Amino acid sequence: MNLQVVTDSSHEKTILEGCIREKARPDTALQILEAGCGNKWQLSLKGLQYTLAGIDLDEDALQLRQARFRDLDEVIVGDLRTVSLPRAQYDVIYTAYVLEHVSNVPLVLANFNRWLKPGGLMIIKVPDRDSVYGFIARNTPHWLHVYYYRFIKGNKNAGKPGYLPYPTVYDKALARKRMLTYCEQEGLTIKAMLGKNNYLRKRSVRDRIIRIFVRLVNLFSFGKLAWHYNDLIYIIEKSSSRNDETQ
Repeated sequence: MNLQVVTDSSHEKTILEGCIREKARPDTALQILEAGCGNKWQLSLKGLQYTLAGIDLDEDALQLRQARFRDLDEVIVGDLRTVSLPRAQYDVIYTAYVLEHVSNVPLVLANFNRWLKPGGLMIIKVPDRDSVYGFIARNTPHWLHVYYYRFIKGNKNAGKPGYLPYPTVYDKALARKRMLTYCEQEGLTIKAMLGKNNYLRKRSVRDRIIRIFVRLVNLFSFGKLAWHYNDLIYIIEKSSSRNDETQ
């Protein structure tokens, strides 16, 4: 499947929000689950009738989320691998920057598939483990990630309870080929696969240095590590004819 590189966050959100809106039905509220919801909802669905459930293992992040935004209709504290949620409950499952922090990703994906209604939509956003960004993230210590968020990105709360970054795992199941194989085996249709560039858009001295650095790493990897994007976004649809009771 071809990868469409998106360099503008507003364009990315327009695509994702449009896909969710396509699932809307008259007089019926969409049931949306934000898996690993953290402390902020990134999308805008104004005018759409929906309920938003949020699940996260980090209770502090959930408390921050509700204190600031109060946008969750249901708050669930739990582990995506072990929590028990109703079968075929949600029209949309959205997860962003979560699965790279989880071991046994296939178990999470199986749960997503079980919780999703036939015809439902699964949106997965994750840093590509085989990009320069992903390679560095999975091969450097967590304290360095905290330092980067706090002193380079300017997030003074980085590493504190309820705040990014979380320790990275990068389960091998997140490799693009394995994700594509999983969807094929489970009868899931990938409607789109987007590559997101978060670090090459600006023209400051720092960003120019980063551009040179990632291109050099790409060169020394003989082109195996992607440099022109760092995130992968999968827009996956479950067959409307799937008999979920057999799962």
